[in-house]
Amino acid sequence: MKINIQKQVKDYHFTANNGQVEVAVCGSEKLVDDPVGFRPTQLVLVGLGGCMSIDVLSILEKSKQSVKDFDVEVSGNRREEVPGLFENILITINVTGEVKENKLQQAIRLSEEKYCTVFKIVEKTANIKTTYILNGTPAAEAF
Repeated sequence: MKINIQKQVKDYHFTANNGQVEVAVCGSEKLVDDPVGFRPTQLVLVGLGGCMSIDVLSILEKSKQSVKDFDVEVSGNRREEVPGLFENILITINVTGEVKENKLQQAIRLSEEKYCTVFKIVEKTANIKTTYILNGTPAAEAF
């Protein structure tokens, strides 16, 4: 795996490229007047949500569940001290379709416990909770 990060004309603005697509990356509002792009810590949340999305959808597909729509929201708060590690992260998975609740719960657990590399990395420093909304009905409690 190889990523290239190149400085753009403006200070603290970069382009990250994996050979297929580019992503705009920039410093926070403390460093730039016009932050256009993801902050590096936001990309950690993107990686976490993306990794879990791939796992959960793949597991549901293998379980013969029919997903009509799927989206994930990831939010986190960081510690005040430097480095500003994530303290708490909440992942909310919203699924519609012909999906059994126990199959969705199993897919989430497998992603967290076995398959999601990013989850395993981030859980070492942050408290991560996962919840879901299935066909408009929120889970009774977060995992």
